[in-house]
Amino acid sequence: THDVMGQGTAHKAAAQIAGGTHHAFAGWGEGFCVFNDIAVAAVNALAHFPNQLAASPTPILVIDLDVHQGNGTAKIFEGDDRVVTFSVHGAGNYPWKTKMVSDHDVDLPDDTGDEEYNAIIAEWLPFLFDRYDPRLVYFQAGVDALKEDSFGRLGMTRGGLLTRNHMVFNQCISRDVPLVITMGGGYSRPSDASINAHADVFRSAAYRFASPSPTTKRG
Repeated sequence: THDVMGQGTAHKAAAQIAGGTHHAFAGWGEGFCVFNDIAVAAVNALAHFPNQLAASPTPILVIDLDVHQGNGTAKIFEGDDRVVTFSVHGAGNYPWKTKMVSDHDVDLPDDTGDEEYNAIIAEWLPFLFDRYDPRLVYFQAGVDALKEDSFGRLGMTRGGLLTRNHMVFNQCISRDVPLVITMGGGYSRPSDASINAHADVFRSAAYRFASPSPTTKRG
């Protein structure tokens, strides 16, 4: 977070090539997640970068596109208007007993493919940015929506996920909003499909944010 919010930084995106541990709650871990790194980072951003975030009453947006709901993140920021949680996930997937209520949840049926999934993302992202005017975005970029995933139950392709990633990047770049990217789930067997999709997230971000693009500056 400091890389994109620290004084004098020119960076508009940073990536944690791990993490995205969105199932951990404030007091306990869950689902392979010992602590919630996104929540820790967001709380620290609010504490350490108040001036950069003060211009919006809802300055932080968490975009969680892992196939499993970001239940820990949703619970931690329940009732905190400063952090908006958005989760797109499989309706019939984990967590079954501990699902929480995000600010916005989108439940997808099994076998949802590229066209339907990305149409939903294309509708939701402009709405979220327009409504909340975030000054910092956390993107949990899980790739377990892949058809090859052992636990995902959706039907996306590598190309479909890459399109998804670019839609998030497009919103941040066009609106000049700093972005922090974390990894998320990915459980294909063999692991090649998940590894390639994870690598796509970071390679495409490096390309997009290293390339000069027109931005919409705030007055």
